[in-house]
Parts: sequence; structure tokens; C-alpha cells
Amino acid sequence: MAVNASSFILRCMTHACEFPSDSHNLVCSNCGGPLEAVYDYEALRKAHHGVPADEKNRGVWRYSPLLPLNAGTGIVTLGEGATPLVDASRIAEALGLDKVYVKDDSRNPTLSFKDRKTTVAVSKAAEFGASGVANMTAGNAGSSVAAYAGKAGIPAYIFTIGGISDSKLAKLLSYGAMVFRTTAPTKELMTFVGDVAKKYGMVNMTAASRYNPYVKEGSKTSVFEIYEQMGGRLPDWMFIPIGGGGNLAGIFKGLRELKLLGLIETYPRIVGVQGKDCAPVVQAYEQGLPPDQIPVVENPRTIAHSILDSWAPDGDQALTAIRETGGLAMGVTDEELYQSMKTLSSQEGLYLEPASAAPLAALGRLMGDGTMGAEDSVVLFATGSGANQPDATLFAWGEPPIIELDLEGFVRYISK
Repeated sequence: MAVNASSFILRCMTHACEFPSDSHNLVCSNCGGPLEAVYDYEALRKAHHGVPADEKNRGVWRYSPLLPLNAGTGIVTLGEGATPLVDASRIAEALGLDKVYVKDDSRNPTLSFKDRKTTVAVSKAAEFGASGVANMTAGNAGSSVAAYAGKAGIPAYIFTIGGISDSKLAKLLSYGAMVFRTTAPTKELMTFVGDVAKKYGMVNMTAASRYNPYVKEGSKTSVFEIYEQMGGRLPDWMFIPIGGGGNLAGIFKGLRELKLLGLIETYPRIVGVQGKDCAPVVQAYEQGLPPDQIPVVENPRTIAHSILDSWAPDGDQALTAIRETGGLAMGVTDEELYQSMKTLSSQEGLYLEPASAAPLAALGRLMGDGTMGAEDSVVLFATGSGANQPDATLFAWGEPPIIELDLEGFVRYISK
């Protein structure tokens, strides 16, 4: 795929140190702080009407003018992005809301939003001439990295958290990566993966912008799609699952860029959602902690394996985004997740994993306490397919009955 190079620099988010676009830095070489790609927004604003786009391409790479490309960047793509914005009319009616939409990123090539991040990050790794990529994962991020690294011909080394399901493990292995199971807590495993990457000359592909600025660039494209799909506007509210916080941070960067381009004046209110017993960002929000004091959760538990992160490496950015948009952070129970999964599938035809059901669980609670008005519009971010965690589906719905072939007796199963 051919795309045009962009004009950008890398800027440290801690001390505003700047690095040129051809730098191979993934973190600030002066202070170790996270980097962020910054573009010439004034030039882009003058050159484009609406979101800067490459009309020859679709999906994530449609937005190449706002992606960190150098002249030598070869694009590694599996056709990610351009996912539907589903009008969840039955859910909206049941909740008494004007409009509820689901941004269904479970339709991406490896069945999760991670592909948005990975297509950009692996393309940059290939540009750097990486000898390998390293990643820690609960399943979805690793599968994405393994798939795109395989496409690029780059060896992938994937380290899993404890408790990864057999279905996610099988998917990981299928892409030909070197997979290693661990029982290490999130923070320690992330540090180890970073050390492996540094010692052996790999690119750290852990899906947090604290370690790799390019993952954020891919995730922000979902906001650009929503803006165009809604006819040049955004909803009043966005509900986003939080694991490590990177997706929410990327979405907020997309919102900031839309504002810098003069396309929006105000932000949607962001609601970040975590499992009740695995909620470091929620704890920080509720306790009024500063962004640099996101706690580490001891003995984290949630059925939503994709957001089972005891520590949120991009939690500082997520918390800042929630506060700057006048949003909220909420923890939801496993029971609420199961019920929301069932609602999404049975009422809207969306087969989603528990993490993707978290936004609906939070929305239902907010409608119940009067926080939102009937005229409000909402986008729920569905980040992964139910096929990523099928055991949760079986638990939510229960095993189907085994029946005798009795035509007359079958009447007891007929819906009244």
C-alpha cells in the first residue's frame, strides 16, 4: 500500500523534549518519559476540509496525514479499521435514550481494536529494521502483534499474564510467535519485557504509549471514523473499557487533534470503565489522586480478561482525559458484565467479550441514577469479539438443554 509521508516530531510528554521524525526513540532519552507524535496541525487544517485523509485508502491508513510516517515507512496492514458504528436502537429504547451507538472494533482482522495500534507500531518496527518485537499480553494484544509481525517477517516474542484462557492461547500460537506463559504481576512483567527488548535489540510492542508512542497513533483513528460516520460531529458521551489505559489515551489524542484542526469545539464526556475488583484508574478517580499516583491493585479479579490489569501503565493519561472532558470512571461487577453481554448479543446481534460489555454496564447504571438525559447521544466502544473468550459466553447463557425428539412435548420450549 502506498501512502504519503507525514510531517511530525516526537515530543516528550513530561518535559517537552523534542526528537526528529527519524529518531528511533520509543521513550525520551533524557528523562525516560513517554513520547507523543505531534504534527503540523495548521498546515493540515489549511490543506484539508474535514479530517485529513488519504482518499485512496480506507480504514486506519485513510488517516495517513495524521500518522507518523517517514518516506521509508512500508505499511504492514491486514485491512484493519473502517469498522461499523452500529445503531443500537433496541438498547436506546430500553434505556430511554435518543441514540446509542456501538463502535464495533471486534470486526478487525484479529477480532479486537488492538489491530489499530499494531498496524502502525509494526510498520514503524519494520522501518527501524527491528530484529524482533516483544510484547506482554492478556491475549488480544499478543495475537495482534503476532499476526502483524508474521506478515512483516519479524520474529515475535509474546509473554502472557497468568490465567490466560485456552482459547486466547490457541489463537496466539496460531500466528507462529514464540509464546511464553508467566504468572508475574502486570507491572513486573511489563518491566521484564522492556528489559528483554532493550538487551536483545527488539522493539517493545507492549500496547501502552508509555513504552511505544506509535500504538496511540493507531488507536486514535477510531475517533476519526466516528466523526465521519456521524456526519461531522461526535456524541455527547463516550464509554470506553480501561485495562492499561492506552486505548482511552489514544482516543483522547484523537479528540485533541480534532479540536486543534478546528473540527470540534468541545469534547464528549468520557466514561472509563473497569472491573470493580480490578480498577486502579477508578480508585485514583474516586480518591482524587493525581495522575502520577495510579495505584497497583492487589489480587485483581474480573471476568473481563482483556482488562485484567493490576496496574495501568497509561492510567495517568486516561485519568487526565476523564477529568478534562468532565467524565467519570466506574467499576462494574461480573454480574453486570454477563448481563450486558447477553443484552448486546440478543438485542443487537453483537457477539462481544466481557470487556466490550463493560461500557453498557456502566451506561445502564448512569441512566438509573439520573446522570444522563434522554436527549443525550452515546457511543459504546466494543473492543473485542466474544470469540476471544467463549467460555464467558457459555457461563453467561448456560448450557443448552438436551432434548428428546418429541414434537408434542416441544411446546414447553416455545416462547410465550
